[in-house]
Amino acid sequence: MIALVLSLAFALINPQAARAQNQMANAITLDAALRDFSAYIVQRLPANSITAVNALETPVSRLGNYITDKLSDLLVNWAGLKIISRQDFEKVITEQNAQTALHFNDDSTAKIGHLMGWNNIIYGVVDPLQDTYHLSLRAVDVETGALLGSKTYLLIGNDPVLVNIVNPSLTVQRLHERDMILAPFDGGQNDFRLTLSTNKTVYYDQDYLYIHLRSEKDCYFVVYHLDANNYMQVIFPNRWETGTNLLKAGVERVIPENTFFLLHAPYGEERVLVYASEQPIRIPDSQYRSTAISEEYLSAPGAIWRGGDGIRALAVKPRGATSQISYTLLPGAKNNN
Repeated sequence: MIALVLSLAFALINPQAARAQNQMANAITLDAALRDFSAYIVQRLPANSITAVNALETPVSRLGNYITDKLSDLLVNWAGLKIISRQDFEKVITEQNAQTALHFNDDSTAKIGHLMGWNNIIYGVVDPLQDTYHLSLRAVDVETGALLGSKTYLLIGNDPVLVNIVNPSLTVQRLHERDMILAPFDGGQNDFRLTLSTNKTVYYDQDYLYIHLRSEKDCYFVVYHLDANNYMQVIFPNRWETGTNLLKAGVERVIPENTFFLLHAPYGEERVLVYASEQPIRIPDSQYRSTAISEEYLSAPGAIWRGGDGIRALAVKPRGATSQISYTLLPGAKNNN
């Protein structure tokens, strides 16, 4: 299903773009953060101590499992620590009827660890923070409750590893089909300059998407949306306001106007695709419906980009201008300040 919902509201522009860019400059990949924490914490854990790595709070369980398994492998290989596997940890927690959502201050987890003869537990939390994720990791001595070490990281939101963990359905075949979908929007056939940007590059559940457009010529434009699973549709203009898509030369438009696009799953890389023409563009009703774009569909006469009846919006060699931009959608709390 399309990962974009149109809802009524006043348009809001993100006022914290500069701050977000500064934060992204300090962000690192998920794997780099886990390697750094492993190298740091092995210097602080007693030799031959028994350590459990699984008290993690993350937006999706797959992400928590990945962090647990990756940290466990690094700690075993780098330091020879005795690590309690994720499966054994979960089994013990289940048998003890403990909470499944474990927090840094959850005393019951430490008590269970002490009962089982564990020495340390590594806790972790992943939270959305503007255009990044915030990862916090810490190790605690089970018997004394003493903090053995703690570090925090800003993660790169569009890190491919992170995106693929969140949405594992992105197959090689779908990526190949995506290349075919995007080809007509590469700008190689442009007759005039059309620029496109969005208010953010990384979004979370319930974030608002705004699209900025500018052209060096007066033109009519159509905005398409392509989600992580290669579902595509026209998102502007809508079928009831077909006369609103005239873009005046040198005047920026922010789309949508007096409303917003609300984002939700599926997660992964998504695209905004724009075609512009000096002549009015007729849009078939079928293009307003979210359609799965497969290789078989791309070769069919009714493919979205083939149009018909004089529609050139997605012809292989358009007379006009095209532009595209990608962004990453990830699970997390709404953040529209």
